[in-house]
Amino acid sequence: MNCKKCDSSHTVLLRKKDYYCDDCFMVNTNHKFRACIGKNKILIPNENVLIGISGGVGSTVLLDLVNHAVTLENTKKLRIVPFFVHLLDEERKDSAQAVIKQCNKYNINVYIIHLAEYMDLKFDIPEANCIPETEENKVKLFHDMLNSMPITAATDFLLKVKRNLLVEFAKKVKCRIVFTGETTSTLAINLLTNLATGRGSQVQDDIGFCDVRDKEIKILRPIKDISKEELDYYVAIKQLSPFHEKDVISNSLQSVIASFVSDLQKDFQATISTVCKTADKIGNQERMNDERNMQEKCVICKSNLHTRDLNISALEATNISRKVSLGNAQFRQYLDNNPDISSLESDATPSVFPLINKYLCYGCSRNQSEMNQTKLPPYIEEVLKL
Repeated sequence: MNCKKCDSSHTVLLRKKDYYCDDCFMVNTNHKFRACIGKNKILIPNENVLIGISGGVGSTVLLDLVNHAVTLENTKKLRIVPFFVHLLDEERKDSAQAVIKQCNKYNINVYIIHLAEYMDLKFDIPEANCIPETEENKVKLFHDMLNSMPITAATDFLLKVKRNLLVEFAKKVKCRIVFTGETTSTLAINLLTNLATGRGSQVQDDIGFCDVRDKEIKILRPIKDISKEELDYYVAIKQLSPFHEKDVISNSLQSVIASFVSDLQKDFQATISTVCKTADKIGNQERMNDERNMQEKCVICKSNLHTRDLNISALEATNISRKVSLGNAQFRQYLDNNPDISSLESDATPSVFPLINKYLCYGCSRNQSEMNQTKLPPYIEEVLKL
């Protein structure tokens, strides 16, 4: 079979039916990247853009796409001033070394930020291309906090930590826009995980092209239309060297969903694209609802609390079931006197998560409730009045 674009011999086969040569495949991939940015019309020419890179396949391809786009000498040049940052786990310094090595190939600088800086957010801009030192006590507190949660909750919480650190660093280097390297596969897994962990109302910001939870900083996902299959071909053609590390921890809900989606995709090639298109439809409706109801923000994930939309919700059903099963006599009496469930008020039926709706969203309140008496960062505890 020949390339569907130029009729030369094919070297790439996508979705078991689309044939491309190397040149046409690279043109098509670059077009997807540029089109995803261009059609949303968010970027301002020559503005600062922070780009988060983990060293994995997605961020490695994003790094190469951005470098190619900003070094063009024609009208298709991407007119941004990129800043690169890597979020480092103290126990995985090899990832930071791999990222520094990647960036050295392009002669660009990268800043390394410890995840433990989340404990106070008072870090300074570090020296480029080196791994900064951080306080051992801060690192210990951070890992104690994560280790105090079940694996699923810790994995979910870590995503919120990374987002908050990216937003905070973007403010320090005066960037209004942040690029991250999520792909269609990653976002499909995140969508199903969100629904399973009670974050369905946050789909648009967690899975859509643009995360607008922060008033000043927008997080964009410019390679969200590029599949893992295309990434693998891109890495092979350009001979890139990604740092291969598992995106999710084993034995967590996230790892189970990732395996489920991956296995389903092998037999049904439209699985991931269908999930992502569904996410766009769900997200658009949620965004419309948020625009009509500007509400308070969750202290941890910064999502809207949706306090005005809780009548006869899944949360209230969970609260009622939990209290009835625990044999709460006072609550049983209340139900006997008020058989109409729609009459239940939040003050009469207090949540099983005491901080929910006032300070935390459902997902974050569950994570906080599952911690084993380990302290959250002081600036969060101060707001929560713990």
